[in-house]
Amino acid sequence: MSSLDKKQILQDVYALIAELWCNPLDSDINKGGIDNDTKEVVTRLADIDEESAELLSTFLGEQAISEEDYIDLFELDPKCPLYLGSHSYDEPKTCANSAVSDRNEYMIELAGVYGHFGQKNNGMELPDYLPLMVDFLSLTTDSESDSVRDKFINEYLLPFLPPLRSRLEELKTHYLYLLDALDRVINIELSQQPISAQQTQQGESYVG
Repeated sequence: MSSLDKKQILQDVYALIAELWCNPLDSDINKGGIDNDTKEVVTRLADIDEESAELLSTFLGEQAISEEDYIDLFELDPKCPLYLGSHSYDEPKTCANSAVSDRNEYMIELAGVYGHFGQKNNGMELPDYLPLMVDFLSLTTDSESDSVRDKFINEYLLPFLPPLRSRLEELKTHYLYLLDALDRVINIELSQQPISAQQTQQGESYVG
């Protein structure tokens, strides 16, 4: 399989995973069952890694939750917010503290990464919204050798997944399969980077 084929598969997988994190009733994926395009993405992913494809298939095979349950889980006063920083940083006690909080700094740095690639937040979601971050991976798959994208993955994304995973595990939700699939796909991408590119990224100074 050529490197271009692998990039296209990763791009499509990231786009699918980003969509699957969103409200299932707002997604065409859950209308009338799993569509052929989704099945094709999973099949092509299996050509790269069977385990991540199996995790994604397991998630897709579970019964979609209702809109009410989705909102209860992820949105209004959520049991498990999809904002990564909320699982790692304490919420500031006052408005004044929020401007100088660690999470605010984290989101400012994320916005800087998006800006580096010409991506602007639509203003509807905070920069640490997981579906937004995964969609960003899809949009920048061709830039896998860019050290800023590498910084995004290794410093702003992967270290923030374990606290989210712990919460999903506590809640015994099948979204745990989706998170594990995402984590595995990201690490597969990193493992397939040329050694020379990895060494270059490790030795460079990153722009924060």
